[in-house]
Amino acid sequence: MKFTGRFISFIAAGIAALIIAGCNSGSKTAVTTPAKSLDEADLSTLTAQNHPRLFINAGTFKYIRKSLKKNPLLANLHGQMMQQAQDFGLAEAPLVYKKDQSNRRILHVSRAAMTRIASAAYAYRMTGDKRYLEHAEKDLNDVCDFANWNPSHYLDTGEMSLAVSIGYDWLYDVLSPETKKKIEEKLVEYAFNTSEGQAFYNRTNNWNQVCNAGLISAALTIWETNPEFYKAQVAKSIESNKGALKAGYSPDGAYPEGSTYWEYGTEFQCIMVSALESTLGSDFGICSAEGFDKTADYQMHSVSNTLERFNYSDCGSGFRANPALWFFAVRFNRPDVLYLEQAALERKAYVDNRTLFLALTCAAKAGFSTIPTPEKNMYTGAGITPVAMMRTGWDEKDLYLGVKGGKSSNPHGHMDIGEFVFDAYGYRWAVDYGQPAYSIIESFFIKELGSSPLFNGRQDSPRWDLFSYNCKQHNTITINDSKFDVSAFCPITATSDDPMRMSATVDLTASYFGAVESVVRTAAIVDKAYLEVKDNLKGGSKPARVRWTLVTRGEPEFTDDGIILSQGGIKMKLHADGAAVTYKSWPTDEESMGLDGKDFVQLVSGSWIVGYEFDLQKNAEVNLVTTLKKI
Repeated sequence: MKFTGRFISFIAAGIAALIIAGCNSGSKTAVTTPAKSLDEADLSTLTAQNHPRLFINAGTFKYIRKSLKKNPLLANLHGQMMQQAQDFGLAEAPLVYKKDQSNRRILHVSRAAMTRIASAAYAYRMTGDKRYLEHAEKDLNDVCDFANWNPSHYLDTGEMSLAVSIGYDWLYDVLSPETKKKIEEKLVEYAFNTSEGQAFYNRTNNWNQVCNAGLISAALTIWETNPEFYKAQVAKSIESNKGALKAGYSPDGAYPEGSTYWEYGTEFQCIMVSALESTLGSDFGICSAEGFDKTADYQMHSVSNTLERFNYSDCGSGFRANPALWFFAVRFNRPDVLYLEQAALERKAYVDNRTLFLALTCAAKAGFSTIPTPEKNMYTGAGITPVAMMRTGWDEKDLYLGVKGGKSSNPHGHMDIGEFVFDAYGYRWAVDYGQPAYSIIESFFIKELGSSPLFNGRQDSPRWDLFSYNCKQHNTITINDSKFDVSAFCPITATSDDPMRMSATVDLTASYFGAVESVVRTAAIVDKAYLEVKDNLKGGSKPARVRWTLVTRGEPEFTDDGIILSQGGIKMKLHADGAAVTYKSWPTDEESMGLDGKDFVQLVSGSWIVGYEFDLQKNAEVNLVTTLKKI
């Protein structure tokens, strides 16, 4: 990845200037040795006299203020937080209880509240400008005057609890007694009283992380108002979170729901840890969970050289700032995981990120001196959704390949087993479409079917008829025009990090309901120059029609022996050996998309679906070698 020399110098100087300050700088340390349980923890700091204490305290606010002139990196994050406060914290339009298009969520309201309240509270603590205090207090009162925080979709409640807790804690000394009393009451009424029996406690995905982080933060913020009650609540959430840690990061950090949901779930996992450590001095074993120390590698490698994500499943491809990576950089002394965050800082991508406060409070205790280029060019993760991501280097025009296995019915899953994305020479050539906002799809289903089966992962679910959820619109192999077996697990069976042939092998056999004896795919970057996909297919008891699909932004030109793709003045040729194939393209117009065409047209703009088909005879074996080379 190339950045300006001036910016590299800025980053190096900024990080070199940072010292180990600690999020609790200037306050009493909770414990010398981290407690293993709440019964061992020092709870004496959880008093009305010790605010602020959540993520940051008075001493750290002073440290940041004094360090701005000599710490350019910290000054950059501070500047983006102040810009966030200006752009959002001083917003005149009130926060209003209004559900989204699906009539299910107020999550957008909770997120707006967090951005506005956290940034305004920070800006007031740093400047003393009462405009920020007045806006934050009004926002706090407005959301506490809501009828509820929509506990039927508890993510909304979890995020709102965190937003309100930050405002209460950081502004504790200057909020009116009436506002503080209202917040204390509403956190009980809207959050804790509605949490009983909620499904997130038993879930093992991002719901568990987000909701428990919100409740833990709230409990630690108003602890002194009912210590025994909040001690029990924190203990319950810590215990509940263990399943999510195992499912989310074991064995080596690959997040089963993909990069976008890593960002969501892991940011709140880090917020949970930061809340516990800033108040109680212990993470109670969270950071020692299997794979947690490796998961930053997963997220870093999920972003390609063109700054697009490997966006399998429900994930988007857009580049965003990753505040959680600051937590891992500090906690595990891994400054290299911040390598791509240099681009996020340069683009001011943190300004509209509601968890910017996490990056800022973690940066205040960084002790490393440089952000080095990552040493490893490949990451392989097993677990629920095995993936392999590799690149020839970290320059913008280096090659990047992401490959996945798993099963379609995993949370947020698509029929994308065996798919790949591929970037080369500054452009993405193999694309995953993603999907429109959930509210759009759900409102469509509700209108057409009376209810929404979007999160119904059964084989017969209409979910799999959605254009970008079906296997035919992914970079994989379809047999007999049929859908995948959504319950089939397809492992990554081998990988290689040989610089001249980096590769990953996925066994797709289980996806096809026995229509073929086996399908094994190996995708590779060869000679640091081109993509090669080898597909070994063994026919079953009946002939089968095979479709090999590539979704691409390269404008296609068909020739006798392949397809030439053009993009940005660069031409790449797709060519297949090993069978008598017929090169084809498939339509992407609204009518061809079926039931959801109107909502998916925007996703396919500027892209094409190409590839080839051939007949696989019964009991025959075919070894396909498909290449995509620059010409």
